[in-house]
Amino acid sequence: MDLPVYLPLPDAARKFNISLKMLTRLVQDGKIEAVQLSSGEVAVSEQSLKTKEQIIAEKYAYLVGQAITISEATRKYKVPDGTLRVWINRGYVHTVNRDSYPMQIDEAETAYCAQIYHERRARGTHSGAPLLDEAGRPYELKRPELADYRRRKKQAT
Repeated sequence: MDLPVYLPLPDAARKFNISLKMLTRLVQDGKIEAVQLSSGEVAVSEQSLKTKEQIIAEKYAYLVGQAITISEATRKYKVPDGTLRVWINRGYVHTVNRDSYPMQIDEAETAYCAQIYHERRARGTHSGAPLLDEAGRPYELKRPELADYRRRKKQAT
């Protein structure tokens, strides 16, 4: 079982080369996961600071540099064709050889996005929110309770 690792703000700022002021702002804006310890010190989730590239290098190193067609990715990762094309258009997944037929995409990025996609669907988040944030990390809803309320209201009608 992988338990989350939390780092004190100054340590996280040093490790990820982010200014303490910027890191504090990200915590206040709810863009990264943080906890307040009983001592009053704030610690941030190490995972929430990692970039898409770092996560892919750790989890999907065996797929880096591999190409896959959209139809193969649809079957292998059980993600609809249209969803994959949206990911390409938004820059979540890059094409490896756009001029070839059929078009090939980066399999490591596809596997990363597919994992997030399936985790969100399992939690009940289907569509509407971006898949990834600006840094390529899984997008976190700012107000999940409001999204849940709207989802229930929509289902009731």
